[in-house]
Amino acid sequence: MMALITGAAKALRMFLGSRWWVLLALAAAAAWFYVDARRARADRDAWSAWADRVCAFAGAAAMQGKPRGQLCAQAVQDLAHFKAASQAETARLLVEAQRAREEKAAGDRAAAAADAADRRLAGAQMEEADAQVREDDRVDGNWFAALNRLGGLR
Repeated sequence: MMALITGAAKALRMFLGSRWWVLLALAAAAAWFYVDARRARADRDAWSAWADRVCAFAGAAAMQGKPRGQLCAQAVQDLAHFKAASQAETARLLVEAQRAREEKAAGDRAAAAADAADRRLAGAQMEEADAQVREDDRVDGNWFAALNRLGGLR
């Protein structure tokens, strides 16, 4: 098979000379440039379609007398600025909410500690008042005051 191909090439060379190979090489180069140009046009069209979609999503579909792309670039830049600003504001609000929650939790812990101390004191005062009850089970105002403190009424 290889002998057939080399024989055909030698016959063509003798018949047409070496100019044929130059012409064939030029044709191959032209075909490669044509295919590459088609690929470049397809890429350009794809990027153009993508840019049109981005501009439409950004709300800059109408050109309003400005050069093509300038309005779109401004709209995309405005959207990027809005995104950055809204993320910064969200972070600030989250930090503020976290700080407020921690302050409330600290206040609640302090109130719970004070309440627990008051309950311990009220329990101790009730024990003292119970110890002072007379033998005939009669109680006085101190016992009722201790009972009210223990119940959280004072």
